[in-house]
Amino acid sequence: MFKPTAQRRLLLAAACTLAWGGATSALAESNPYYYGGSLGINRVSNIYRSVYSPNDDTVATASLLAGVNQPIGRQRVYADVNVNTNRYSKNTDLNNVGYSVKGGLDWSTIERFSGNINIDNSQALSTYTERTAEALRKKNVENNTNLNGVVRVGLVTKYSLEAGAGYRTRSFSADEYAQFEFDQNRYSLGLVYQPSPDLRFGVAGRVTNDKYPAYTRTGFILVNGVPQKITVPVAAREFERKDIDFTTRWVASGASTLDGRISTGRSKIKQGVGNDFSGVTGRVTWAWQPTAKWNVSSSISRDTGLESSFTNANTSSEQDRITNGLQVNANYELTGKVFLTGGLSTSNSRRIYGGSTVRSDETDRDNSFNLGARWQYSRGITMGCQFNKSSRNSSQEIYSFDANSYGCYGQILMY
Repeated sequence: MFKPTAQRRLLLAAACTLAWGGATSALAESNPYYYGGSLGINRVSNIYRSVYSPNDDTVATASLLAGVNQPIGRQRVYADVNVNTNRYSKNTDLNNVGYSVKGGLDWSTIERFSGNINIDNSQALSTYTERTAEALRKKNVENNTNLNGVVRVGLVTKYSLEAGAGYRTRSFSADEYAQFEFDQNRYSLGLVYQPSPDLRFGVAGRVTNDKYPAYTRTGFILVNGVPQKITVPVAAREFERKDIDFTTRWVASGASTLDGRISTGRSKIKQGVGNDFSGVTGRVTWAWQPTAKWNVSSSISRDTGLESSFTNANTSSEQDRITNGLQVNANYELTGKVFLTGGLSTSNSRRIYGGSTVRSDETDRDNSFNLGARWQYSRGITMGCQFNKSSRNSSQEIYSFDANSYGCYGQILMY
């Protein structure tokens, strides 16, 4: 598995600096910050996402929350921190302390330069949705870090140049999940044309480098008709992907906004074993507010490997996958204090791997659905309940699962 590096320690230090710097600046302003806590109880039907003997439990979650949103001249510093503890009624070995830190800086100069940098780091119990040869039945802590930056240079009134860079990494505490760890670096450079505030076009070149560590794969073979467990070492892998991105944003009206990206590119294996990819990918998102009480957002997407796992619920981070996905979320203001929420997502993934003589074609269909209601007693006091259901139908039965959860929570924030 990936070990802590100087780069990762630098990222974590940057996150803490953003949060502390924002909080310090907040003292000089009127209420640019908040702090508080929340408490929730949930019933989970299938903790390990297993098709065999699903495991259910009741989970209590307590969280401490804090954040800041502080303008400083032309700049803006913001940060949100969540430290939480999960306690299980039966599976006490899964008790865990987690956190999430999100922070960023929006900046601009008097001249034509502007940009932003943001970081997101989290540590939590894994969702156990990745495809492993054996169902994992032990604690598995997942750590994710995402760092992004963009610099914009205004060339003339309607044109601007944008340069971006990003870094993502994921690690797990369980050795069985080492195959799903990765380090990703990406860079982009493009031109944006904005003829009006409601219309924007862009074209950019993007280079992405994905690295997977060496690991040991577990499998089974038949010996005299009896399944025998075997382990096979798998070498580290590295992929390089090059894309040309065509993007647009169209504010059709005050109630409708469309954002789109169509990319054409190629992904090649540079080290280890894997499949090359060449084709078209993309994503279209529609934000729609038909009335003052309704807010609806929907998106469709097609992408490969890691990119699809960032936008589609439950999809695997395996590089050799192509995933088509659909997501819809809605919010409805029932009264001035009561709000209803709902959402659904579905994705269809296909993976083809193997050599020239033996090839395997596997498919997964992941579905998720949620309903919720919350009561906003005041700006800082909220109570709510929710129901979530997720499932996977796979061509390999061992990867299928069905799970649901329901529960309620309360939250108090001081501004």
